[in-house]
Amino acid sequence: MLLTPGPVAVPQAIRDAEGKEMIYHRGSEMKELMKDVATKLKADFASDNFFVVTGSGTAGIEMCVANCVKPEEKILVLSNGTFGDKLASCADIYGSVQKVSQPLGKGWNLERAKEAIDNSGATVLAMVYNETSTGVLNDAKGICKYAKSKGMLTIVDAVSAWAAAPLNCRDFGIDAVATGSQKAIGCPPGLSFVGMSSEAISKAEAGKPRSFYFDVRKYKKEMETFQTPTTPAVSLLYAVQAALELIERKGGLDAHRKRHLEGAAYSREFVKSLGKEVFSENGFYSPTITGFILENADDIRKRLKDKYGLVTARDFGELKGRFFRVCHIGHFTKEELDIAFGYIREVLQK
Repeated sequence: MLLTPGPVAVPQAIRDAEGKEMIYHRGSEMKELMKDVATKLKADFASDNFFVVTGSGTAGIEMCVANCVKPEEKILVLSNGTFGDKLASCADIYGSVQKVSQPLGKGWNLERAKEAIDNSGATVLAMVYNETSTGVLNDAKGICKYAKSKGMLTIVDAVSAWAAAPLNCRDFGIDAVATGSQKAIGCPPGLSFVGMSSEAISKAEAGKPRSFYFDVRKYKKEMETFQTPTTPAVSLLYAVQAALELIERKGGLDAHRKRHLEGAAYSREFVKSLGKEVFSENGFYSPTITGFILENADDIRKRLKDKYGLVTARDFGELKGRFFRVCHIGHFTKEELDIAFGYIREVLQK
């Protein structure tokens, strides 16, 4: 039983779809499959352009950075955890990074980000929407809209946010965004989904390519006929198609997001019932991860796996060995959460 932030448990219908017979990736069947998946996802992203990239969510993030940042260009990265730091490390390869951090557990909103945006001198803003390491949902909409008003191009890591939290690139002021197949959509890992504005594409087209594999010009040209520049993970596209069909049968992506919010609220009540405090700041609660301080976390994780087969996620950095994350992401049910919570209570003797 997986209680991790990704990969997540994959329903049988999605696993069955992944096992379909292989097709030629340049044939008509592939074009129809890509058209179905990409059209639906592009509409939900509300982005001018949409691409399917074979690679983890990090591949999608690097594609955003590689195409939207010029050599030595100043990039303001807002961080409040492991994945914000990871985004800064990626951006540092392509430009000149100024990282500004919040303490762990604290969220980024416009009030806190405004001074950094106004005084950084950066022309690109990059941030993580949902900080997986601590269970914090940042105000990507408020911050990106303001950054756009200041003339900045915006890049957002929405790997663990999309399909659980609202995401509308036009409304949010997001120029480039990436997520992954193994998170809230509930598929196996191996695909990333990238949305880009026309402004981001124009910027990429105006300069020399900075990556061979992630050159967005190739993806844009091929997507005109629902193709990809290189061989895609065909089986995973079938899985994504099945996941979207499953989500639609249960009320669509809006209902899918609502279920994540309900699961998050239910998980916070569970944490409080253990006599623990939710680690993330009030008002910045993640829809996919709820964490709390647990000094013997490694031992608890081992006992849960050995006794019950319940796999929970490791912790990072400053919190290593003393932080426990409850993950409510993907196609989970309340009944499955209850089973997991019961196991945790048993091991904690709560």
